[in-house]
Amino acid sequence: MINFQIINHLILDFIHKVNYVSFFALLFLLISAIFSQNFEEIDSNLLNQNFEDTIIPLNKLNTEYPKNLEVLIRLSAAHHLLSEKVYDEVMDIYHLDKSLHYITEAMKIDSTNGQIHKWYALAYGKKIENANIRTQIEGSKIIVFHSTEAIKKLPDDPYCYNVMGQWHYRLADLGRVSRKLAQIIFEEPPKGSFEMAESYLKTSIALEPEYIGTYYWLGKTYQKLGKSDDALAVFRRGIKLLPPYKREEAMYKEMIKILEKNDRKKS
Repeated sequence: MINFQIINHLILDFIHKVNYVSFFALLFLLISAIFSQNFEEIDSNLLNQNFEDTIIPLNKLNTEYPKNLEVLIRLSAAHHLLSEKVYDEVMDIYHLDKSLHYITEAMKIDSTNGQIHKWYALAYGKKIENANIRTQIEGSKIIVFHSTEAIKKLPDDPYCYNVMGQWHYRLADLGRVSRKLAQIIFEEPPKGSFEMAESYLKTSIALEPEYIGTYYWLGKTYQKLGKSDDALAVFRRGIKLLPPYKREEAMYKEMIKILEKNDRKKS
């Protein structure tokens, strides 16, 4: 572990010996080295789903170097993924609120960063997914804006295609009363279609074929489009994948239920 006190002492000593241009050049290199070493371990833990092990070092970096985008983005990601992992509802909400807080802070610093738009769309989308229908409709334009911006800047990232696919599915699946409400809220209500949901979800699978959740939503979309055989085929592919979090566990169970019901019809 790097001793920040020693580094600070060396920097202060250096100020008295060289000019400020050289000082800031060295400072940049030192900070870059610190971040590189810390991020290597943090990113490894994120990749291996050891999210709890990332929070303390990230909080320490955030204290030492506030308003650093790389730190804020990782803090948001870690808390978001922890909210997906935990089963306790209180802790789920706690981590989700933290995730939204950190990515909002990052957005204030740089509103052009694709990763910031991505994690904002994911955090905000989860925040309103169980809210009342009015809040969901009002928030839908925020989700589509950030997802679209993320896709522009990160065209090979599968997750915002997934978010856009779900967004189109949910809007296309609105009942008559909810559609009327959307017309009251907006002069031009947001429009979704199952066809667009299919397109986004297929793109997401092409980029990341190992995520079970996209197969679930694509199968549901095929059901709405009357493509029953395609839906069953997608569900069969989906259940071969491991559900990483509680959300996907529920999706796995529903796909199994649909497939078993279809098998009973045949017998």
